[in-house]
Amino acid sequence: MFKNMIKKSIHKSQHCNRNWDLSKTIPQEDVDVIVESATQCPVKQNLNFYKTHVITNRDTIEKLHSHTGGANVNGVPTTNPQTLANLVIAFTKDEPSMKREWTFDEKGNKVSHNDDLNAQCNEVDRTTSVGIALGYVNLTATMLGYETGCCACFDTDKVNKVLEDSVGTGEQFETMLLMGIGYPDTTRSRLEHHQDSDVKFTSLKNKRVKVIHG
Repeated sequence: MFKNMIKKSIHKSQHCNRNWDLSKTIPQEDVDVIVESATQCPVKQNLNFYKTHVITNRDTIEKLHSHTGGANVNGVPTTNPQTLANLVIAFTKDEPSMKREWTFDEKGNKVSHNDDLNAQCNEVDRTTSVGIALGYVNLTATMLGYETGCCACFDTDKVNKVLEDSVGTGEQFETMLLMGIGYPDTTRSRLEHHQDSDVKFTSLKNKRVKVIHG
């Protein structure tokens, strides 16, 4: 029974949602579990490659959404309504507090940190880490009964500014991805834009290939 539930959640988590029931509020204990999945998932050497911004303030969410004009439906520009969910998590870049790559002398002794190589490795590891975090959040939220949607098409500078103003500490952010999590509007197709039901997104079939080695 439990295995079937996991399998069902895996398949359900493939489907992004684009309209939400905002009359409901996600309980704090569920928010805490979802956030824990984002911050405690496995990453290389447990380093801080990203920051997790947990956003439930409606005004902030609406401002973030207003800067997601990179989507389009049948060639017509539109915003990305995944970001209008009850909860939005923003992933921003962080710089690992530990450097791992070194330069060595002819005897194999460590000389200094190789900053160029560290930067290259961090970029790859950061992207991988955020991908793992998204997967954890997606499956965790789905198993809790919520639906999700990711957005990478946005005006980065303006989204950064919204986050910076919301935090209000003067810290600057570099946003990588936004993820909406919440209650679906069960009276509508998940493909309909939250604000305009005439805008309907497409849904593609799974094209991934499974290779089995004996």
